[in-house]
Amino acid sequence: MLSNLYQSSSNFHVIPLKSDLRKDTLIGAEIAFNYNADGGDDSRLSRRLIDVKDLTESDLSLLRQALFEHSVIIFRNQQGVDPNTLPLLAAIWDDQVQSHHSGEIAALTATNNILSKNNAARIPRAKEVTILGQGSFDGYEGIPTLRLRHVNHLEFHDQPLSQEELGQGYTRFYRFHCDAPLYEKLPGKVTILHALKVPKSPRQKIKFENGQELELDAGATAFVSGARAFQLLTPEEQEFALNTIVQYAPRPYEWIQNCKATSDGLSIVTTGLEKPLEELTPWDPEKVQAHPMVWKNPLFPDRPHLQILGMCVKSLITIDPKTKERKVIDDLAEVRKICHSFQKKSMAPSYIYAHTWRDGDLVAFHNQGVWHTITGQLGDDDERETTDATEIARREVNKRLMWQCTMASGVPPEPFNQMLKTF
Repeated sequence: MLSNLYQSSSNFHVIPLKSDLRKDTLIGAEIAFNYNADGGDDSRLSRRLIDVKDLTESDLSLLRQALFEHSVIIFRNQQGVDPNTLPLLAAIWDDQVQSHHSGEIAALTATNNILSKNNAARIPRAKEVTILGQGSFDGYEGIPTLRLRHVNHLEFHDQPLSQEELGQGYTRFYRFHCDAPLYEKLPGKVTILHALKVPKSPRQKIKFENGQELELDAGATAFVSGARAFQLLTPEEQEFALNTIVQYAPRPYEWIQNCKATSDGLSIVTTGLEKPLEELTPWDPEKVQAHPMVWKNPLFPDRPHLQILGMCVKSLITIDPKTKERKVIDDLAEVRKICHSFQKKSMAPSYIYAHTWRDGDLVAFHNQGVWHTITGQLGDDDERETTDATEIARREVNKRLMWQCTMASGVPPEPFNQMLKTF
């Protein structure tokens, strides 16, 4: 194994994912603790819990480079890690990290916001850490009752799979995005996920428009590299993207509450179901966000990332690089068509890394460098009391418990094209 290592520090070494997992994604590496120094079985890596106070400068440097190079990094066997470690880890990759989650102060419960559908909660002793999953959990972290929902495409896509297709094991990408409220608070540079209980459901599969299929674990998190997505554009498309600012809607997750998504989870089907702006929760124009279409990698300045939250776009502002004249594209159908055409080039198995979760995995990903989505069907929401052994077993197989933390940044994503800073 050592022959495969190419980066190391006081406590860690980096193991890029094998080629059958990385494929052409540009994504993925494991961060393993170094071997025990006191002898023992050298075939085993040291199993330790990550603790920020134990990290040396060489560790911090290694972790920064690993994340911004590989976009998704995986620490195994982190059962028992302190939840307060997660927000502390975020500061490793963002020297402007804020002291609060990039979402709301507490987990969302407002029914007019699509982000509340998962019934998430926050850990009382670690208020920046969100609890996600599927199933009922009583007394977890001092919370009397949790009824977590693994949302899936059936309730969100315009043309969901048929019952026959579901029976054949097919599923969908739910909603590709980066973690960004797009109103008031800025997106964090990193999101951290921790798996405490992984569902044991049968593997599922996704079929693409060209007939190719991707097999994945039920509940896998799928990632697309914004850097690879940019590379897949034509030179003309790259020029357009580099000179374009994406204007997002006010309170976008309310705005699309009644909308339905495209079958690839990238965009919204334009049907005129967007909520009128005057019917949204009161909003301040100064807090509505616009970001460049192409973002800069903090450590690799020659690596542009195509970063579009396709479901939330409202208009595009393109800048002529020679005359500096602006052109606003505000026909929503055209805006979505442009963004969707750019993003869907990445919809192929070779460009998507689907993380197979293990109990104890702690995954950090470059939130400003990849798009991600949940996948899979993990049963229905029927949590009525039952004594039926078959039903109890079915629910147990589908149960899932995870932590999530994405801390707001104090600075907006940096445009790859520095000219856009003046706009």
